[in-house]
Parts: sequence; structure tokens; C-alpha cells
Amino acid sequence: MILSDTDRKILHRLQSNLPLVSRPFLELSKELSLDEDTIIERIKFMIEKGFVRRLAPIINTQAMGREATLAAVNVPENRIDEVSAIINEYSGVSHNYLRKGKNKNIPYNIWFTMSAKDDEELHSRLKEIENRTGLTVRSLPTEKKFKIGVRFKIY
Repeated sequence: MILSDTDRKILHRLQSNLPLVSRPFLELSKELSLDEDTIIERIKFMIEKGFVRRLAPIINTQAMGREATLAAVNVPENRIDEVSAIINEYSGVSHNYLRKGKNKNIPYNIWFTMSAKDDEELHSRLKEIENRTGLTVRSLPTEKKFKIGVRFKIY
């Protein structure tokens, strides 16, 4: 399925901050010379078709005084669904995905990000996942951010 010019125009604009007003799509309609209802309908369509996963803010956990980490686990193939379901039970998990790399020196296949109110809670949750799964969780906290966000050319 190919995106229309209107869809591409909307997607391109959605990669930037949404206006912080009561009707952000009305503001976008003025900016894009499109009807507000059309923008909302097209976004719903693109979500239904899987072109857009969701519209959500990027939260700066550190600015909010919270702790966060990227974590990795080496999960046996026959336990991937089970272990990923356990990880997903934690409200602080924002991403959880299977990654199979060709690099055998990196033995991890489940990667997830987790945030918590403080370092103690974060490490307690990671330890709880270890206890529940019997697997070692490797925590890889951010030391320095070099980039956040990306803008794609929408063809």
C-alpha cells in the first residue's frame, strides 16, 4: 500500500512537536492547509494500517528525577514469549524487543528499557525479573546522550 501525498505531508509534520493547545490538529490543519477532520481520519487510517504505531510524547525521565536503563537478557529460544511477557508486566517498561544479531560476541536477544522512581526501585525491579526468570539481566544505563529523536524523509 502506498501513502498518498496528504498522508506523507501529515507524517512529515507529525515528526515535530505537536502544538500544546486544546485542538492540536486544528492548528495543524491551518499549517498544512488541510481540514482538521481529514488530518484525524488520515492519522487513524495510518495507525490502523501500521504506518504509525502511536502518537505519544518522548518523556525525559532524568529531567523528571527518575532513573532509567537499557537492559538485555540472553533468553533461550523456547522461553522468549514467557520471559517477554514477564518483562511486559512492569509499568516502567517502554520498549521490549527481540533482537537476533549475527555478532556471536553479544549473546543477548531480548532488549528492553525500564524506568523507575529511583535507582533503588529500578535495580529492585531488574533483580525481581532475574528471580522470576532465573536469567541474568544486564543493565546498561545511559552515560551520555548524543542524540534524541529522528526525522525521516517521507517518500
